[in-house]
Amino acid sequence: MNDVIKRLIFLALILLTACTEQNMGADNQDPKPKAYDFTHYSDKTELFVEFRALTVGQTSSFAAHFSRLSDFQPVAEGTVTVILSSQDQPTERFSTDSPSVPGIFVVKAEPRYAGQRQLTVELASKAFTVRHELGEVPVYADLAAALAAAGAEQEADSGDIPFLKEQQWKIDFATEVIGQHELQQSVRALGTLKASAGNEAYVSAPTSGHLLTPADALPKVGMPVQQGQILASLAARLSGSSDMAQLELDVQRARAQDQLARSELNRLQQLFEAEAVAKRRVIKAQSRAKVTGAELNAAERRLEQTRRQAVGRASGVPVYAPISGILAQVTIASGSYVEEGEKLFHIIDPDTLWLEARIAEADMAQLKTPERVSFRVDGFSGDFQIQLGENGKLISYGQVIDPVTRTVPLVVEFQNSQRQLSVGSLVQTRIYTGEKITSIAVPEAALIDDNGLDVVFVQSGGESFQRRVLRLGLRDRGFVQVLSGVNEGERVVTKGAYLVFLAASSPAQLGAHGHAH
Repeated sequence: MNDVIKRLIFLALILLTACTEQNMGADNQDPKPKAYDFTHYSDKTELFVEFRALTVGQTSSFAAHFSRLSDFQPVAEGTVTVILSSQDQPTERFSTDSPSVPGIFVVKAEPRYAGQRQLTVELASKAFTVRHELGEVPVYADLAAALAAAGAEQEADSGDIPFLKEQQWKIDFATEVIGQHELQQSVRALGTLKASAGNEAYVSAPTSGHLLTPADALPKVGMPVQQGQILASLAARLSGSSDMAQLELDVQRARAQDQLARSELNRLQQLFEAEAVAKRRVIKAQSRAKVTGAELNAAERRLEQTRRQAVGRASGVPVYAPISGILAQVTIASGSYVEEGEKLFHIIDPDTLWLEARIAEADMAQLKTPERVSFRVDGFSGDFQIQLGENGKLISYGQVIDPVTRTVPLVVEFQNSQRQLSVGSLVQTRIYTGEKITSIAVPEAALIDDNGLDVVFVQSGGESFQRRVLRLGLRDRGFVQVLSGVNEGERVVTKGAYLVFLAASSPAQLGAHGHAH
């Protein structure tokens, strides 16, 4: 809490000093030495330093703003040293052991030697030590010389957008150096994620009947299943009447017929042994007895199955999983009645997916031979990349144009080993050809849509930015080709660009006059 209070007091003093200087300048027009500011980068830090022209015997305050390039947050501890050096004069060092507020180190310097001096700002912290070589600055012999130089150099309004370090440190902010990137030609298409062939199955009812599997044992959507696993059990519908009394009557009738057939068989066998009847009649009686026995057995089984089903103890007809995977759909409930062939379960193996993209007729000639596919799914921050022949393969590229949509399907297969993508997702797809170029490019994250114009904000100084309108070309792997608007080596805002855009819309409210330290 003490650090927060100190920071608020320090910022209040900054604003008060700025307003006081502005009012005094307006009322008294008191001349001041020229103000300097430098922005410089090391491999670990960004330095933005402000100070008034140096004069022998006069104290100048260096406000050194240090940001870490790893996260563009303020450096909270360390010793900062301002070094003035030249070949013909002794080296002078001025230091402070801690920041006034996190990120801002105020160093008081009172030089003793006039002339052109090399200015170096050094930061020594627990994590690292860096040196920023800022070049030559003049040290004036007296205040009159400094004021004369300030009067001769009139500062022109650059029109840059102010965005203070204190504002940058409070948000998710970052910049990136604009450089050359290899980009591939591509066409855009709308795609759908599907289960690959052989990794999707619909399980249908093998017979009509009631579902015996209780609700707590019935598989749920999202559960993994193995090939051959029993998913459910059906009590098959019995042929004829399923009324209990009728079934019992059928058993009694079948038993009576069986007893009659066996008695007739015994009588004929005795007569045959006495050579009173032909063997043909015995054989016929034996066949009849076998049939009545089978009919009795079937009637008894139907009666027993109905009795077991009535008390929930029937084993029923098992329904097996034809493939291993994940249950994507369950269309039945415990106790429900299903017809033979009705779909009960939908199983997919999500480890391998197909991306089916619909290529517009007008883009077919441009596409030629696909080499790479990228796609973007809602809810994910980055693009998914499929390099054909490496982490994916081309399944088909149709040559017949759909007469309704005027598109051609392109299907690629890829691995979804982490199962983060869902079957059925609609995706924005880019299909890349073999044509490649090397060009200046900026991250897509840096782009702002300003009333239909593609705009970025280039950092012209530690706390100043320029709005640039771009003419864009190819897009690839999160970068977009720049045909005009920025130069290689400039720094563009990649995080926090929209807040800089707001600062450009209302600079007076966001510190258009800068600050003093």
